[in-house]
Amino acid sequence: MRSHDDEDGLSLTFYCKDPNSNQDNECETFYRTSRGSWLVQVKKRGPRVGAQFVGLGEDETFGELSERIVNAFVRKYVREHYGVDLPKGAG
Repeated sequence: MRSHDDEDGLSLTFYCKDPNSNQDNECETFYRTSRGSWLVQVKKRGPRVGAQFVGLGEDETFGELSERIVNAFVRKYVREHYGVDLPKGAG
């Protein structure tokens, strides 16, 4: 899947999503960008969490990632970039 935002000139390509998502569309997801960076679809959290950040810029936001999606991202990234299949961890 690839999408494009004319305002930012940024294209997104699906990379991986929460392995426990059951294929729904509302889940934590990593996307590659046309700029060689990453965008992440995450769950919003409220102002009490936001108030704990130091130096969160007006054009910045935050969300929460589960350990499942971070593990899925790292495993896939390491396999693609280094040709190594990491063993499944205890987490």
